[in-house]
Amino acid sequence: MTARDIITRILAGIAVILIGIGINYVFLPAWNFQSGGMFGYIIIIAVIAAVAFFLAEAFEGVPFLTIISTAIAILFFVVWIIACITSSRLFNATKYQSLIKIEDGSFENDVVANNIQDIAVVDINTAKKLGDRTMAALQNPSWYELDNEYNLIIYQGKQYRISCINYGGFFEYNKAKSHGIPGYVLVNAITQEAQLVTLDSAIQYSPSAFFDKDLTRHLRDQYPSYIFGKSFFEIDEDGNPYWITSVKKSTIGLFGGKKEESFIITDACTGKSAEYLTDELPEWIDHAFDLNYLMDMVYCNYEYINGFFNFSKTGVNRTAYFYRDSEFPGYNTTISSDGIVFYTSVTPANTAESILGFIFANPRTGVVKFYSCSGAEESSAQAAAEGLVQNLGYDATFPTIINVDGNPTYFMVLKDGAGLIQRYALCNVSNYTQVFQASTLEETLKGFRLLIGTDDELQEEKELITTTGVIEFIDTAELDGYTYFYFTFTGNDNLYMSSIQNSNRQVLLTVGSIVTIEYMEYSEKGVYIVKTINF
Repeated sequence: MTARDIITRILAGIAVILIGIGINYVFLPAWNFQSGGMFGYIIIIAVIAAVAFFLAEAFEGVPFLTIISTAIAILFFVVWIIACITSSRLFNATKYQSLIKIEDGSFENDVVANNIQDIAVVDINTAKKLGDRTMAALQNPSWYELDNEYNLIIYQGKQYRISCINYGGFFEYNKAKSHGIPGYVLVNAITQEAQLVTLDSAIQYSPSAFFDKDLTRHLRDQYPSYIFGKSFFEIDEDGNPYWITSVKKSTIGLFGGKKEESFIITDACTGKSAEYLTDELPEWIDHAFDLNYLMDMVYCNYEYINGFFNFSKTGVNRTAYFYRDSEFPGYNTTISSDGIVFYTSVTPANTAESILGFIFANPRTGVVKFYSCSGAEESSAQAAAEGLVQNLGYDATFPTIINVDGNPTYFMVLKDGAGLIQRYALCNVSNYTQVFQASTLEETLKGFRLLIGTDDELQEEKELITTTGVIEFIDTAELDGYTYFYFTFTGNDNLYMSSIQNSNRQVLLTVGSIVTIEYMEYSEKGVYIVKTINF
């Protein structure tokens, strides 16, 4: 072997090393045999090395280093294929099904009755609109943009949707890196007040940053073997910003059944990090577990209840989170006795028209609870609420669930074309024809309780009276988006009010029509509420 051959091979080796360093720097694979990224990295570098050493020989033969590199690439590829197969759901359906234990929840104990005043009325889309309006207060706002996540948190006893501020891109980062990220945006989830919070010390570490200030690269430098999950932006009770990043470990085979069992909390300003187990997390953290992770385990629990090959879907259930196809699919965020939870309904696999119940997934503890409750699924409730205001063209948000006098009830916000909140709606889960909307939360709750017969003022006087009469006077009026029929009977001074929901055929009523009604003995401002009408 000539000196020239030696130099050529050394240069080929140096080129492979430099390419390897560059690929590692860009893609940041975890140096862990449970990481598919590491296998992919080794295979790619081995292939590059084989090609480089082959070219170094100027096509005059197959050098020993090319054979070694090719063998390494083949070996790791075969191991990767075997690991993927042996870790797959096809061969481990029972293990995947038992990854999570779904607990039975108590609706009466976990969801406070009539807590409509504590419900977050600001959804993510509304929060985006409100938050964007605060960005003008930034110095050089063109350097930054708001993140679209807007998770719900509890901060100093109040509910907020929080958004971190991101760099607008690579060139914007180069302009702004000496200043850092000035703060974050909070949107009060009840009052809709949005505020830009500026920090004394700017945020330095972020997923939107580059080079050594990129959050994932910063974490990889500290924990080279860890497989990271999603990072959440949160603040402590003093308003200091942190990133909460999950750490995943395989529990099925080499790659399968990854579970989030510990979390790294990183100070967004200083970069200091510390690892915590789930039960060691500080109380101010509301989001540690990724919703996609939790819902994937729920999916496995329901899907593989009778094994992988279950073509009839016997015993299989689905969640609304997976069959929806929209920008914000199939879930909402609410408050339970356990803190912030994600809500979604559970339906039989072969139907989406009715629910078996719903689940609360807690992003702080990872606990998932199921609540048995039969009734209509969410899209039926949305359609019912929108039908009340069809003349106004309002859209109902995906519902969340609240407790109204012990009744599981869908709560929705009705928004106009500009995305502004205009009205609120409640719909009985077990009977979605019982739906009420109004312009304030108080009116909505009162009207809904009146509709389902649980208003406190009616508890002593809610007996129904049946009577038959001849209509002497009749007129209609629109009230909070409803059509109501007001009429009196011949020989009777009572004024009766009947909603169009009682019967669409009421449009045929005229003076002289004979009708039989059931009405409440209690009168609201001299008007008696009709519950049923027949003619």
